[in-house]
Amino acid sequence: MTPDQNRSDLMVSLGFVSALALIGASAHLSMKQPDPKVGFTDGAYQTLYEERFTDTNPVNDLAIHAFSALKLAALGQVSQGAVRGVDNWLFTAEEFEVHAGFEENLMASAQEIARVKDVLSQRGISLLPVIVPDKAEVAAQYVQTPRHARVASRHKTFLAHLAALDVSYLDATAALEQVGVASFVKDDTHWSPAGSQAVAEAVAERTGTMPLNLTKAQVTTEPMGETSFDGDLLRYVPTGMFRPLVGPPQQRLARFETTLQSDTGLFGDAQVDVALVGTSFSAKDEWHFAGFLRQGLQADLLNFASEGQGPFAPMQSFLASATLRDKPPKLVIWEIPARYTSKEL
Repeated sequence: MTPDQNRSDLMVSLGFVSALALIGASAHLSMKQPDPKVGFTDGAYQTLYEERFTDTNPVNDLAIHAFSALKLAALGQVSQGAVRGVDNWLFTAEEFEVHAGFEENLMASAQEIARVKDVLSQRGISLLPVIVPDKAEVAAQYVQTPRHARVASRHKTFLAHLAALDVSYLDATAALEQVGVASFVKDDTHWSPAGSQAVAEAVAERTGTMPLNLTKAQVTTEPMGETSFDGDLLRYVPTGMFRPLVGPPQQRLARFETTLQSDTGLFGDAQVDVALVGTSFSAKDEWHFAGFLRQGLQADLLNFASEGQGPFAPMQSFLASATLRDKPPKLVIWEIPARYTSKEL
């Protein structure tokens, strides 16, 4: 790029930021300012300011997009709930927060998994917890905000608690690290289909060493091209019409389709030996984790994962289900993101 082009791009950028500043300044001057006594350090002032900024401006959508674009372009900032990394990477703030009762919650989570293991074991059912590391752990080179020492060590501490309670588990870290940073979606809290597939293959390898004798089926998974995808963290960077100018860039996501043929036909009503329990890592079709598990296991499964409930509530639902009562599986795979283990159950 020539010096003239550099100067031209700089002038366009400055003009754009200036226009955004005028929109923001107009809304700022016309609104009632929050009380300065509202806390700055905990983000309460910023949250209240943004709410009033949005409510005051007569062109709310434009105001939201302009204010967000201005923060991103001029200040490199995103709204609370997300943490911006290097090269347009976004991380959920949950991977940086230290909650009250942090250590106690870690132990309580491990004890709950041990309890579930015992409940299932009494019915002759094997449990395999799959512990998913933080995105900020796997893509650490793109993190620019330091994480608290307790958060950085949470994963290892939790695994140590499980081991002390004699709970066997699969740590998904090695599988995800084999894929590298492509194992997570750049602007989403979740793993990518590539990361999901790698973990599913690791699960299949582990269960292959267990005396399960699963009912087998013919399973095939085929790629179905790509689609445009907006990650869930973009709600903290709503740049709208300004996105082509300031970002974040549009992501592409690979799509897959899994088909299963058993003696009873396509996804029939025969006894299913595997249950999957977990969070949106397992529940959302975009990641195709259930499909990749079927492929790896060459067996059908029932998916009890839920979105927005964390890993423990879906397990309670499964334990109370008619499936467990009337048609218990031989294996329960329990996907658990490490970031949930330091929260209250």
